[in-house]
Amino acid sequence: MLKSRYHSVFWGKTPWSLLHALLWRLKGREVLVIDDQALSTSSGGHRWLTNLEMGALQDLGEKFQIEPLLALDSFLRPARLKIQTPQYQWVTSLNARDNLREFIRKFTVFQTPGLLAALEQQDIASDLSKVQKSFLDWFRSQQVRHRSTPAFAAAGVPWFVEFQKVLTDELTRPYKNPQDGGLAQLVAAFSTATGQVVKYTFAPHEAAYIAMRLLSPLWELDVRWFERELLRELQTQGAHFKRAGIQSWQLGEGRVEAALLDSYEGVIGYERLLMYGFPPATGALQCVFQEKVFRGLETIWPHVETGALEEPRAELTCLTDARLMGTDVPMMILEEGPRATRLQVLVEERPGAKPEFYRQETSDLALPFVKEALFHPAAWWEGAKNGTTWDVWVEETIMGAASKGPLMLHEKREIKIVDRERQEALTGVQYWGPLMNQRFGVLGYLTELRWDLA
Repeated sequence: MLKSRYHSVFWGKTPWSLLHALLWRLKGREVLVIDDQALSTSSGGHRWLTNLEMGALQDLGEKFQIEPLLALDSFLRPARLKIQTPQYQWVTSLNARDNLREFIRKFTVFQTPGLLAALEQQDIASDLSKVQKSFLDWFRSQQVRHRSTPAFAAAGVPWFVEFQKVLTDELTRPYKNPQDGGLAQLVAAFSTATGQVVKYTFAPHEAAYIAMRLLSPLWELDVRWFERELLRELQTQGAHFKRAGIQSWQLGEGRVEAALLDSYEGVIGYERLLMYGFPPATGALQCVFQEKVFRGLETIWPHVETGALEEPRAELTCLTDARLMGTDVPMMILEEGPRATRLQVLVEERPGAKPEFYRQETSDLALPFVKEALFHPAAWWEGAKNGTTWDVWVEETIMGAASKGPLMLHEKREIKIVDRERQEALTGVQYWGPLMNQRFGVLGYLTELRWDLA
């Protein structure tokens, strides 16, 4: 039986809404998670993790003794990402040494004496683990939160310092022509495929973070089983969970005061309402972003024989090139599954547009490009069906350094929630979904989560 009022209501079931609710419940607060089927919660930012995010989750599990986080390895499987452009193919490996070797092999700027020597002499995985732990301790410190500390330095691991410097120099130098930007395309594609951001800009203060993610193995989180175990833990602690839709919102003087569920419980009040998942496409509440928004238009090939794909196989393939970046169709993401293969074409959102409005023009652009990039035979494209997934990506921006201090860490997007009909700003609701953090994705979210409990 639900209560009439809660400390926090988490609207949308995701791994992170369940974790957030569990942490507040462990502090003795009354919490409710609403699994609203009308709210999309599918997100690449939930599924694809590097060792950096894994370390942050395991640290959180140790601090609060959360069993699913302590047993995180049981919900993960190794994954690989292939980034394909007309100029090169880059594939992540299942170990850090091979990832460093891939950079040295594909980009001549990394063929320095220091990095070549480290590849042969150093324990790359152990060194990277040491840098990661040092970075996590630094990133969640109060000094970083209040912007009173210098940028992170990987002391004691000279080869990583050199890798970070080469990466920074290459990503911040001006290019004479579009073909010079191969590494920038790589970083953009990696961030887009493993998160929910279309990344064109690079800030020097995020160099260590990007370097660690690029060198780390990639893991796929089994979201369904991970959510099941978090929910079991949450309910064991006496929290409430409800599969229900929102029939209407109770608004008063520009504030969201309560929710009327489409079930017999009726009106639910709260001190805090936190929106998870993707912003709802319909309903009274609408999210307004300052940045450019992209939608993932999906095409599915059921029961595709994925053995036709060239080796090495990759669970994810991100396709882009200089012709696409900066346009209204900047990237495409191909995901191979056991029963189907799906292609998501990122297209810039247009006011009032529905998926079917984009079908023909994106098909005309995407299918020839994918066939050219992956060398698929024409027959491979037969049997394609339009999917229903309609995910959201947001373009990344750099906030003003003058007003935000020297580090600009933990940037959160300015996401205004408005009354959809009147377009008036609303209070009493906060967005905590996968689009909240600008530059540090899941890592930034987990750090904000710690501070939310303080």
